[in-house]
Amino acid sequence: MAKKLLKVASMNLYNLQLPGKSYYGNKYTQKQYDAKVAWSAKMLQTIDADIIGFQELWAEKCLEDVFTHAGLSSKYELVTLDNDFEASVALAVKKPFKPLKSTIEWVKDFPEELILRKGSGAPPDYQVDVQIDGFSRPICKASIKAPDSWKIPNIDVLVSHLKSKMPMDVDQDVFDEPKVKDFTKDFPKSAYSEAIGPALSTIKRTAEAAALRLILTKLLYKTDTPVVVMGDLNDSQHSVTTSLITADPPYRLHAASRTGSKSDRGMYAVSTLQELRSLRDVYYTYIHEGFRESLDHILVSEQFYDYSSKHIFTFKEMQIYNDHLADYDHKEDAPAGSSDHAPVAATFVKA
Repeated sequence: MAKKLLKVASMNLYNLQLPGKSYYGNKYTQKQYDAKVAWSAKMLQTIDADIIGFQELWAEKCLEDVFTHAGLSSKYELVTLDNDFEASVALAVKKPFKPLKSTIEWVKDFPEELILRKGSGAPPDYQVDVQIDGFSRPICKASIKAPDSWKIPNIDVLVSHLKSKMPMDVDQDVFDEPKVKDFTKDFPKSAYSEAIGPALSTIKRTAEAAALRLILTKLLYKTDTPVVVMGDLNDSQHSVTTSLITADPPYRLHAASRTGSKSDRGMYAVSTLQELRSLRDVYYTYIHEGFRESLDHILVSEQFYDYSSKHIFTFKEMQIYNDHLADYDHKEDAPAGSSDHAPVAATFVKA
């Protein structure tokens, strides 16, 4: 009997916008757009995944053009948030898998129970009061129905694109504060911004990670629901923000151990599953100023973890499609139409 395989993937489209339409003050020519569509279409054919999460899509028609160019329009069902004024995530599901329309949500607001506040306590505690109530970009959440012959629960999928590491702008009224004015008498404003801007971005991304963790807890706790999170989480595999999302479940490192037999709230990083089978870690999905790191992730619940007593899938492999990445200015020297991120995919075998 042929094995039942499930392949999931995440792909950053690198600001895929219609020609002549604005994205961050820039516009593509028809030639540039055609190149982006062609490159993305070729990558789709190469990946050949059942469930694909996308980031940085600016218009629904762009994704339709990519699938048409790839000759895959009739094979996938697309879930998109149609607007052409900001980048968003999207989802593609290959038939006979099917996204259940009644379950599709675009999650913009944080859970109401997320309160990032701490009153002053004994040293070294400090007061904390973070006023953030929504995601930078809405999360796409949907339940995916597998073919009836698989006889498994629906798979909950969340596609996410968290706040980037790009520094946030410091408001002018901050520079008007007396102490800040004193600082900028001796140092340029840029010196202040380079300290505060990245801190603001990190706070925002951390708040988003905490919100996503609460959403996942509701999906995972005391359930047998298979859950997959995929997307550009804008931080590395073992970062604080990614660990917030995964809840750092234990991994079994030797056969006699019982570790990992149950993790009711944890999410397993497929990059770690791959590393545990590899001789060395060569995993990267992004290069910035010569620094290789993994920002794009696929996280899975215990139903996908081989050693869980609740597993319904076993992990086969992870693939990173990063041949187009190199130490160059991506805007100037990269292959025509390519993304500045590498798509990542994971394949599982139904147990």
